[in-house]
Amino acid sequence: MSAAPARAPRTTAASAPRPTPAWRPRLSVVPSPRPARSLVPYLLLCAAILTAALLGALLLNTHMAAAAYEIHDQQVALSRLDEAEASLRAQVEEAGAPATLQRRAAELGMVPAEGLRFVRLADGALLGAGEAG
Repeated sequence: MSAAPARAPRTTAASAPRPTPAWRPRLSVVPSPRPARSLVPYLLLCAAILTAALLGALLLNTHMAAAAYEIHDQQVALSRLDEAEASLRAQVEEAGAPATLQRRAAELGMVPAEGLRFVRLADGALLGAGEAG
């Protein structure tokens, strides 16, 4: 056997079978695909959202810091007022002490009352030192 390929026998044009026409669709022009959308609007939207979030956080932090300073100032003012109140209370207590009252009365020219009397409201009787009757 030989390694040559087998050939089909030659036929004449008259004896050759007629090819049957195969149905094929008509060729038509296909429109080109739409160009891909640009990523620029999407990236700008993401950047705008990120910028708004950062600015919001910055403003919130700034307001919180301002409020913290105001709270501190108010606490300092409150402690000063507490100290002033304590000082005024001490002055009132000192001024209301019996020894201080007696000294102030003497400075004003007042004299101690002699022979105090009390009225009993139930029967209108006078009670106390120097009873007349």
